[in-house]
Amino acid sequence: MTELDLWNHLWMAAGGQGAWFFGLGFLSWVGMRIGQNIYNNPDTPLLMKISGTVFCLFVANGWMYNFAFSEWNANGVASAMASIQEGGAVLSTYATELINATEPGAGFSLMPDVIQGLFILSVLIMSVGPMWIKK
Repeated sequence: MTELDLWNHLWMAAGGQGAWFFGLGFLSWVGMRIGQNIYNNPDTPLLMKISGTVFCLFVANGWMYNFAFSEWNANGVASAMASIQEGGAVLSTYATELINATEPGAGFSLMPDVIQGLFILSVLIMSVGPMWIKK
């Protein structure tokens, strides 16, 4: 396996994660529309509020998985690059920067970093909040 192979793997996986990112953006918009529609109709049944909340929680879960898989992929590629470097291969400056910027070999974790967590929280507040706040 060469450095170029690893870069190709990283960017091919990022392309799939990017497609999920756009899909989750659309689903977040749907969740916000659901929240606004429930807010604008005070006669909305409790079952619809609960269903809308569950939908938005699933979308938030999707965001957490998307961010986690992206980080896991970068960490795995950085680990493989560090491994071929230890085997005597000379890596590019960019590969060395990737190794230093990530946690090579770190396991999969759903725990988002601060910025990702704030983003997910803001999406949840904007979508679920209107469902439960009185007009």
